[in-house]
Amino acid sequence: MFRSGYILDARADWFWFLGFPFLAIAIALGCHEYLPAIALASIGLWITIPHHLATWLRTYGLGEDWRRWKGPLIAGPVVVFATTMLGLRWAPMTLLVLGFLWDHQHSLMQQYGLSRIYDFKARTGGPRTARFDLGLHWFLYVNMLLTGPLFIRLWGSEAYQWRLPLSAETFRWIQHVSWGATAAYLLIYLGQIIWSAHVGQAINPVKYLFICSSYVLWYFTSWQTDSFLVFGIAHRLMHGMQYMIIVNSYLDRKQAAAGLSTQHDATPVAPPILSPPVASPAFAWLMPSGRTLAIIGMGAAYALVYQLLVLRPLDEFGFGVVNFMRVGAGPQRIGDITRAAGYDLFAATMVQALPITHYYFDSFIWKVSDARLQQGL
Repeated sequence: MFRSGYILDARADWFWFLGFPFLAIAIALGCHEYLPAIALASIGLWITIPHHLATWLRTYGLGEDWRRWKGPLIAGPVVVFATTMLGLRWAPMTLLVLGFLWDHQHSLMQQYGLSRIYDFKARTGGPRTARFDLGLHWFLYVNMLLTGPLFIRLWGSEAYQWRLPLSAETFRWIQHVSWGATAAYLLIYLGQIIWSAHVGQAINPVKYLFICSSYVLWYFTSWQTDSFLVFGIAHRLMHGMQYMIIVNSYLDRKQAAAGLSTQHDATPVAPPILSPPVASPAFAWLMPSGRTLAIIGMGAAYALVYQLLVLRPLDEFGFGVVNFMRVGAGPQRIGDITRAAGYDLFAATMVQALPITHYYFDSFIWKVSDARLQQGL
């Protein structure tokens, strides 16, 4: 009835995927207690920005992915950056809302994808398991956004700004409906698990521990704290670290599989769907195991370049404790737009377009049902 499977291995999974959300909560609470608000920007700089780099390595570093997705990989960033710049000039609030919604959808889909990997690795579940898992993530995440006091303050304030007729009774009604729908779905989901076991489909208990730990972080930080600093740090730590871990593991396994497929006396570990070499020439030196420090160094350099390009203070590298020289540009008029305004538009485009490009890539490169992806998992 129960069959355990792990994304990496038992020890690594218990730290990075099952236990790390609790560590992230502790770190976030510590930052809130002892560090200034700049800590949130610092976490974004040290974790979120390098985790975007992991996406670039994943998409442009694998020769297989480059050959397969060349069109979207070339046209996608161009369209995203152009659309972002136009949106910032003509509809900034719309762009902000779309980016906010896509960010949350991207977050829940990452946890959904990782839960699917748990079933794939343990060879558990059935034909309908993926559909029920997706529904579970949507219900739990949307319920958190609608009922968590931290988020009620946000969308309630926006509703007031838009002059929507939402009374206190309406807020309570929305919360009751959300909790009722979520509870009903949880009962349906539990019934599906029982039915699956009844017909002989194995269950991976590690998957459910992973899902629980993820939503403990999100629900705790949105219900038990009144700070977006705590939520933001905990969320970004969990999301960014887990993403970088899975990308690093994926690249290592792809390289190992490619190496085995070139040995005539070895039995391939998967169907011969991969054409070695796995890495594109520009990134081949990063693919072998033992290059972890090089990747970490690239991530730090990438974050530094990003910080300089968007003209944000270097103080964020030190969480506000270590003071660095601030960077900025004084206004100089060039035609009808000041130099400072031009830099503002460029920096805002970078801030918005990089995560949107990350969401765009992840929308098609991570499909657990894909045989090529399975080879790297």
